[in-house]
Amino acid sequence: VEYNLGLIRQTHVKDGGAFTFGEGIKALLRQDPDIIFIGEVRDSVTAEQALKAAMTGHQVYTSLHTNDCFGAIPRLVDLGIKPAMLAGAIIATLAQRLVRKLCQKCKVAKTATADECKLLAVGPDGNPIDYDNPPTIYHPGGCPECNNSGYKGRIACVEILYLDEELDDMIATGAMKSQLKPIARKKGFKNMLDDGI
Repeated sequence: VEYNLGLIRQTHVKDGGAFTFGEGIKALLRQDPDIIFIGEVRDSVTAEQALKAAMTGHQVYTSLHTNDCFGAIPRLVDLGIKPAMLAGAIIATLAQRLVRKLCQKCKVAKTATADECKLLAVGPDGNPIDYDNPPTIYHPGGCPECNNSGYKGRIACVEILYLDEELDDMIATGAMKSQLKPIARKKGFKNMLDDGI
């Protein structure tokens, strides 16, 4: 436990010890919590206990090591959770990457090249890019404020996959990521690349 927080009960868990993540979740459920936050799902016991907690009406927040939102489903299946059990138990998955921000003191304005316009596809106003009148974009400069790197700070590029009944049904039947992605796109899903652009 790194920080003591009011109204929040925390428990330190040690891998290989008697009090594991799975045992911790069992103990937490006896205290009738409204919300459970599990630092990380690392093994099948923790995954199973987290799913049981979610299925009994608790809000459960946890982290998994995956490349994107869609990777959470096969990762949980790999940990021994049946796809039919996952359907309806997960409300959403979120994935993020931290990317460098341009230094606000020394960023350099340039007219976007044809390749950059093609990558951006739409301008800041949401309208398609006019190739005859390309937008201004910014590149790293370098100043003492940013140690001459051109970057200062970070920002998250995020993707959120909301699971509705249609996607739940697909997950229950063991659908692959490649089958889920086009359906999610039709429902407005934007990936991290979209968010970054």
